[in-house]
Amino acid sequence: MNIGIDCSRIEIKEKTGTEWYSYYVVKNILNIDRENQYFLFSREKLSEEFTKFENVENVILNWPIKKFWTIIKLSSGIKKYNLDLFFSPAHNLPACKFKKIITWHDLGYEYYPKYYSKLQLLSLKLGAKKLKKADIIISPSEFTKKDIVKFYKIDENKVKVIEHGIDFEKYNIIEDRGVLEKFNLKKYFVYIGRLETKKNIVGLIDFYENYCNEFGTDYELVLIGKFGYGYDKIKLRIDNSRFKDNIKILGYVNEEEKIQILKNCSLYLNFSNFEGFGMTILEAVISKVPLLISDIEVFREIGLDENCYTQDFSKDAIKKAMKILVDKEFRNYLVEKNYQILDNYTWENTARKTIEVFNSIKK
Repeated sequence: MNIGIDCSRIEIKEKTGTEWYSYYVVKNILNIDRENQYFLFSREKLSEEFTKFENVENVILNWPIKKFWTIIKLSSGIKKYNLDLFFSPAHNLPACKFKKIITWHDLGYEYYPKYYSKLQLLSLKLGAKKLKKADIIISPSEFTKKDIVKFYKIDENKVKVIEHGIDFEKYNIIEDRGVLEKFNLKKYFVYIGRLETKKNIVGLIDFYENYCNEFGTDYELVLIGKFGYGYDKIKLRIDNSRFKDNIKILGYVNEEEKIQILKNCSLYLNFSNFEGFGMTILEAVISKVPLLISDIEVFREIGLDENCYTQDFSKDAIKKAMKILVDKEFRNYLVEKNYQILDNYTWENTARKTIEVFNSIKK
C-alpha cells in the first residue's frame, strides 16, 4: 500500500507528549515495515533516520505561517499522490478521499474548554468534526476511547486502543552530576508536564506547603514543563507561598537534562485532573524512582502498585510520601514492582500494532 503520514510534529524542536508520540511511532514503523510504501509529509526536510529507507519518500510542503498547514497546505499537497490511506499521529486530518487513520490523544478540551485558548479550541473542535470521517481512530487508552465514543457517538469498533511506549535506550545513560549543579539541585520532589490549570499544579503546591509545614524544607519542589493555560495563576500561587524559595520552576528542559533530573529525584509527583495517557508516569517508572500520582482512571490503566495512587492530596498524600521517603525497603519494593509493567510499553509494540491497523484497511 501507499501510505501517507503527517510528519509535521516530528520537526518540532521542543517536543512534548504528542510530538514525541509522532516521532517514536513513525520511527519504529519505518524500522519494521518494508512492505508498504511511505510518503512522509512535512514542512521541512526530515532527518536521515526517517528518510534512509528505500520505501520512504519525504514530501516537503513549505508554508509561510505557523497555523493551518494541515487544513490548507497538506490538503492540497497530497492530492497528486496515489495514496491508499493517510495516517495522522495528531489531532487533525487533511481533506482527502483516501482511507484515513488518526490518533486522538485526549478530550481534555471537552471537560475544560476554558483552559484552552480560542485558537487551540477552534483547532481541536474542527479536528474532532472530522473524526467520523476517519476509517479507524487510534486511542492511547481505554479511558480516551470511552470519551471518543461518548462525546462523538462513534462506533466503538472503529476505535482501537494502542498504548504508547517508552524508549529504554534513552534512559540507559551515565549519571551526569553537572546537570544537577547547573540547576542547583540536591534533594527534591519533581513534577514533569505542562504547567497549566488542568494539571492541578496549584493542588501540587498545596501538598508541598502542607508537607513543609509538617516536616520542614529538606526537599525542594521542582516543576519542569512548558507554560500552559493558567500559568499566571500558578506563578502567583507560588509567589504567595511562604515556601516560594524552595519551589523551582525550570520550564522546558532538554531530554538529557530531564532524564538526569528525574533519575536523581526522591519522589515523582503528578496530581493531574485529566490526561489522555500518562507518558511521564512511564518515564518515572523506567528511571526507577518512586511515584505518587492522582487516582484517575487513565493512570489506573497503567497498572502501578496501589500505594502510588491518592485521591487526598493533603493527609493521605503526605502519609504515603513520608513512608516512601523514610522506608527504604518499601521504596525499593515499589520501584521494582512498578518496573515490571514496562514489558507492556515498548514503541516497537506500538508500531507493530499500528502497522496491523494499516494492513487491515484495503482499497
